[in-house]
Amino acid sequence: MPKVLGLSLVGVLVATLAFWISGFVWYGLLFAEAWMTANNISPDAEGSFDLYMVGGIVITLMQVIGIGLVMKWKGVISLADAVKVALVLWFFFGLPFSNYAYLYNPAHSTTLLLIDASHLLVGWVISAVILALIK
Repeated sequence: MPKVLGLSLVGVLVATLAFWISGFVWYGLLFAEAWMTANNISPDAEGSFDLYMVGGIVITLMQVIGIGLVMKWKGVISLADAVKVALVLWFFFGLPFSNYAYLYNPAHSTTLLLIDASHLLVGWVISAVILALIK
């Protein structure tokens, strides 16, 4: 099976797609209205989001590879250990990075913090599980 940085290419691609789809569900379906309100975006706002979607895939791919490398370095084999790694990474990296936007945004939107940080949590756990399953 082809590898990228010692990780299964198929696992990385599947995890990236699953994480990216979780973003669509998170921001496009479950929390779309709350997210748009917190960002002062009108539901009928026009604009092309194509460039943002491409950027989102690249950022997601980078996160998946990072999670995969940490799992590889830690010798993670079980699903439980994969979830633990994702939780620890989220707590010490994802949550603090999400707090930058909360801290430095003049509105200090707790809604945005909760939506963004919880999406990272879900996406990172999904990614870690997939990477543990597809080696």
